[in-house]
Amino acid sequence: MLPHDRDPLSDRAASGHGSGRVVFFAAYPYMYGGTERGLQLLAVGLQERGWAVEVLLPAPGVVAERFGAAGLRVDVVEAPTALLVYGRRTRGGRAVRAAVALPPYWARVRRRLRGADLVHAFTQRGFVLAGPAARLARVPVVWHVGTNDPGRLVNQAAARVANAVIAVSPAAAQGLPASQGVTVVPNAVDPGAFDTPRGASSGFDVACAARLTPEKGVDVLLRATALLRRQVPELRVLVLGGVQAGHEAYGEWLRGLAGDLGVADAVCFTGFVEQPFRSWSGARVYVQPSKREGFGLAVAEAMASGLPVVATDVGGVPELLDGGRAGRLVPPEDPDALAVAIGDLLRDPDEAARLAGAARSRVEAESTVDRMLDGVEDVYRRILSRG
Repeated sequence: MLPHDRDPLSDRAASGHGSGRVVFFAAYPYMYGGTERGLQLLAVGLQERGWAVEVLLPAPGVVAERFGAAGLRVDVVEAPTALLVYGRRTRGGRAVRAAVALPPYWARVRRRLRGADLVHAFTQRGFVLAGPAARLARVPVVWHVGTNDPGRLVNQAAARVANAVIAVSPAAAQGLPASQGVTVVPNAVDPGAFDTPRGASSGFDVACAARLTPEKGVDVLLRATALLRRQVPELRVLVLGGVQAGHEAYGEWLRGLAGDLGVADAVCFTGFVEQPFRSWSGARVYVQPSKREGFGLAVAEAMASGLPVVATDVGGVPELLDGGRAGRLVPPEDPDALAVAIGDLLRDPDEAARLAGAARSRVEAESTVDRMLDGVEDVYRRILSRG
């Protein structure tokens, strides 16, 4: 936990660089997915560059555990239950309870931000929980946008309150009222993904890393699997990802759908895996069937680890795959097109190898940790130079 009575100037001296104290706010304490893994790479990298880094969360959970194990200073400013509702729309009575709970929560977060030089809030929810608190504390705030979230009024308010906005892709920046002032800083690939050995067959033809929420499109992959099984009876599919809080019913529905489609024996649901790229070595094709995606971190990790990729043409994925030159793009929610693209690569190992090589070269050039850190530090220094 954080000591709250220390002198922030001491933090600067301890860093050896005098860069300043940055407090990150992550809004999803129970889900360690792409956003959280990207935040961890960023926070650890900035800490190694001399920034004094802290992470605030609205509840304890797996994220606090993982960040703490990575050597990050973590604190929890526990939010009331009304602000920790996931997987359901905040309407009616829930919206009233959340609105009533926000001002006192902002006051508590504000106290924890004393002495900070910057607050860096992730996702729309993260900004709602911490952005106003930062402004009340008179601390500049950066809003990090991972996808083009619905909610025009919230997006407009957050973009205007923030001192700077970082988006992980041009697609994630679309629709923001200050889009001309948004800085695009692509997520970085975990360096470990580049070192993942391409081992002997794992027994799986297809790998997919996705939390089990509707937007990730695992249901579309199951339907494509049923179509492919007619041509490849021994097809095996690996799904790496846990159920997000608030979406438990969807996880159960997916397993029921696999049974209804007759592919329960072909699909392995592993649950949460901390570094999915460590588990897909030996697969022949990586598939990302998302219906919505801001950047596509798992896609980038698959590219780095030498897998040919089939992914949906959504969000930042087309840019990541160089418009289809570094992987196959298919329309979202189209199991027929998905099945055809996967089948083509399974039948044509030379084409699969060509795409895998192009993909790895692209992420080696575009998605390094240093490139991400440089982009974020540029934003920080612009803000701090304004005084």
